[in-house]
Amino acid sequence: MTGQNLIDFINEILDDEISDDLALDLINNAKNIIEGARKWRMLIKEDSSQTFGSGEDYTDAKDLPSDFFMDDMVYLGIEADEDYSEYDPIPFNQRRLFSQNGKYSIDYANDDIYICDKVDKTYTIYLYYIYETDDLTVSTSPVWPAKYHKLIGFLVAELYKTSIDFDDINVGQALAHNKQAALLWGSMQEWDSQLALKEIGNKAGIRGNKNINRTGIIQEI
Repeated sequence: MTGQNLIDFINEILDDEISDDLALDLINNAKNIIEGARKWRMLIKEDSSQTFGSGEDYTDAKDLPSDFFMDDMVYLGIEADEDYSEYDPIPFNQRRLFSQNGKYSIDYANDDIYICDKVDKTYTIYLYYIYETDDLTVSTSPVWPAKYHKLIGFLVAELYKTSIDFDDINVGQALAHNKQAALLWGSMQEWDSQLALKEIGNKAGIRGNKNINRTGIIQEI
């Protein structure tokens, strides 16, 4: 559904007509609330534009992607050597405490990432992150599967009718009184959970600082 389709859908639900400008503002607020509700697998991107090498340390800032919203996973690697090590996150204000411990920290104020380690080669930084999608216009559509687009319309209508504060909202609670919307919200969450399980082969996720090679063998460092 395009932004215009969503505007028409909302006006139909409300049996009223709100201006296009206000409707788009509400639509984008609702989209952002839904996208911020969890780490959706559909919103994960890879950035490999940065490197970390000998002579660098925890003080060397690396730019985050322009559409960065939240980190998911970071590892350093040399593809030609099939050499990869996963790094655990630490708070930005603790990076000096773990300056050579195979960690990473993010400076959200300045959109930078820091690698807290010492290496003797140049590694590519593989950053997997949740990206921030563009605002919808009357002619663009959400990046989600089409069958979930109406969730935006349902959420806008519920918030508009009940005057719930957009800044303090639980999507499930807001949609609880609309059976169709609640079922759609539950289906979208279940779909995302199934994607996550499929990615890890229905096993516990790999976390911690580990060497991972292409054969699937994981070795603790």
